[in-house]
Amino acid sequence: MVIYFGAFIGEAPHALFTFVQKLESNTLDTRFRYRGRSHALVDPRIVIVDIDQRSQEILGRWPFSRAHFANMLDALREDGAKVVAFDITFGKPDDINKPVRELHDEFNELRRRGANMDPRYTTKLKQLEAKYNPDAQFAQAIERFGPVVLGNYFLYTDSDLVGIEDATLDHYASLLSFFPFPRVQPLRPESYQQDFAQLVANDARLLLIPKGAQANLEIFNEALSGERGTTGFFNVPPDTDGVVRNAVLAIPYGRSQNIDEWDLYASMDVQAVRLFLGLPAQDTVLQFGPRGVARIQFGKILELATDDLGRAAINYRGPDHYTYPYYSIADVAQRAFPKGAFRGKIVLVGASATGIGDNRVTPFGGLTFPGVEIHANIIDNMLHEDFLQRGPRQRVWDLAFIFLFGIPLGLWLGLTRPQNMWFGLWLAAPFLGGVYAAFLKGWWLNLTIPLFTLVANVSLVALYRVIIEEREKRKVRGNFQQFLSPEVIRRLLEQPALVRPRKTEVTVLFSDIRSFTTISENLDAQVLATILNGYLSDMTRIVFNTQGTLDKYIGDAVMAFWGAPFEESDHAVRSCRAALSMMQRVAELRAEWQAEGHPHLDIGIGLNTGVASVGAMGSQLRFAYTAMGDVVNLSSRLEGLNKEYRTHVLVGPATYEATRDSGFLYRELDLIQVQGKLKPVTIYELVALKEATAEHEERLTAFQLARATYLRREWLEAQKMFQDVLDRWPDDGPSRTYWKRCQDYLFEAPTESWDGVFVMTHK
Repeated sequence: MVIYFGAFIGEAPHALFTFVQKLESNTLDTRFRYRGRSHALVDPRIVIVDIDQRSQEILGRWPFSRAHFANMLDALREDGAKVVAFDITFGKPDDINKPVRELHDEFNELRRRGANMDPRYTTKLKQLEAKYNPDAQFAQAIERFGPVVLGNYFLYTDSDLVGIEDATLDHYASLLSFFPFPRVQPLRPESYQQDFAQLVANDARLLLIPKGAQANLEIFNEALSGERGTTGFFNVPPDTDGVVRNAVLAIPYGRSQNIDEWDLYASMDVQAVRLFLGLPAQDTVLQFGPRGVARIQFGKILELATDDLGRAAINYRGPDHYTYPYYSIADVAQRAFPKGAFRGKIVLVGASATGIGDNRVTPFGGLTFPGVEIHANIIDNMLHEDFLQRGPRQRVWDLAFIFLFGIPLGLWLGLTRPQNMWFGLWLAAPFLGGVYAAFLKGWWLNLTIPLFTLVANVSLVALYRVIIEEREKRKVRGNFQQFLSPEVIRRLLEQPALVRPRKTEVTVLFSDIRSFTTISENLDAQVLATILNGYLSDMTRIVFNTQGTLDKYIGDAVMAFWGAPFEESDHAVRSCRAALSMMQRVAELRAEWQAEGHPHLDIGIGLNTGVASVGAMGSQLRFAYTAMGDVVNLSSRLEGLNKEYRTHVLVGPATYEATRDSGFLYRELDLIQVQGKLKPVTIYELVALKEATAEHEERLTAFQLARATYLRREWLEAQKMFQDVLDRWPDDGPSRTYWKRCQDYLFEAPTESWDGVFVMTHK
């Protein structure tokens, strides 16, 4: 789980996570290659005009005159093409008219010096400039066509910036600033700056912030009139292994040190789709929030979900040169193509010729995939809203498989017969089939982590069972006696039927260390374990010495009972003796703890007698000898009530009746209705053995007189009497509880029908 979250959700820059990401990416590439040409139909509205090897043979060496691009645009306009997008940047003037420009400059210099120039030369020069100015011709063709997207390119590395001055980069940035993302909308307008800064930080973390940019000449930018034409970047940053798997649809960029002055820029693909759909700029919206980019909307027609960086996983339609129709730019410029070939279509112009082609590595392998065809796939995905989906739904499935192949499978492997364990490996086959089926439907489910979890789980559990399990079994058999009373073990060996479940009268004890959470937080784990083991050992020894049965430990709590598996008439007496012995031992341990500098030790005990279901209970795989029923629940509640009354040992009415004449000193404490019960019960405090009566008699008598006054509803007088008790015995917890209760009743007395019952609102 940690590796999955780190590698595929947090994308933390760690060597292990990067390695796992590469493995998963390679499995995705395998899925693409196995699928081959997409089972989905390729959008016929996308075509490519290719600057191929043949065009250089016909139109001249590259870069050839932009007059050819002008002719191409006019031909496409006449054939009815809807949008033309260039996977090219036109950042420098065409060299063809360089001699004419030099002649123009020299002519102007002569005129500046006062030379008398023949007007015929001026006219001829203007004719030459018009004839040999392919940039102007191309700009005019752009204006005539209308919906044109010119490409610009962001620079990311220091080598990209070699030879480019800061002034030039600033100029390019200024040209780009006229063509930002059509509309950017914060999901939280009140925190626009903070969320935009987070968006920039996300891109910076994965090195997606450009260091510079190349833009088109001003003459071409000016030709992109109104909303009909625009520019967009054609960068397709590869993953760390050099493979292009994601489309970046928006990038933040600016030259200012203040990122509040930066803009978001749209990719060539976003701009081409906007123009193809005929949407105004205001209807193409990028929304971002506190985590980064949220979505891109094209009016009410399309909505693209992206990751926080504005990326989407490309769902390639097929290998290069086999998916979308290609036309040589030479044929288009010379109008040597079937009529209607471009009608109503998006035309992408890019290069594949040797030496100038922008070829990339894709999941299909090899450095032969033209960059312009990657853009064709991206636009196809956008028009059909079928980028590979890798969002919350897919992550839920990923986590479900990881969990399934982890804990449930591990439990099954640990419990099944050894010869069945290798069945776990066969689960890989349906899993791989399911992942591939999901891929065919456009889902990218993680294959690496679940499969690794499956294989590692089967292998490690098998290793454990082969090497360790048998040794552990022998150890458990030899040490099992330490968990049961020797007397119980001896008797059960003689009469094993006694462990069968049955109803019988028992006395149940619950004990719990007070403020154990605070104690555990203040102690080292090893120290805590040592003192807790010593405490539980002493408490268990007391249970065994009084012929009780240890039911279980619940953290620091102890549950025990008397009266089973062997019926004994004095089980209630034995339990009371055990409770007092526990308090005596706790007092000794408290002194030892304090001497060693450990926290104060105190416990609470609850005792209750009644009929319970007692016996070996559980499943066929695991069971325990335990007691269940209301008597157990009330005993647990009584233990908890010690906190309410600040007492140590509370007993229920049945335990009191069974032991009142057996040498114990009690104090009748209260008549309460515990949560979940309708019938009130009288609870008693087990104070000490009766031989200690003289020590407690005066205090207990004063308490009973005060309580009698309380039951007569004389709140003020009762409060004074309880205060008198507290003045003499400040540690008398019940008096303090009743004093507070009288105070509450002075402000809001119970109803006239009150019969002395106090309703507990908590367990």
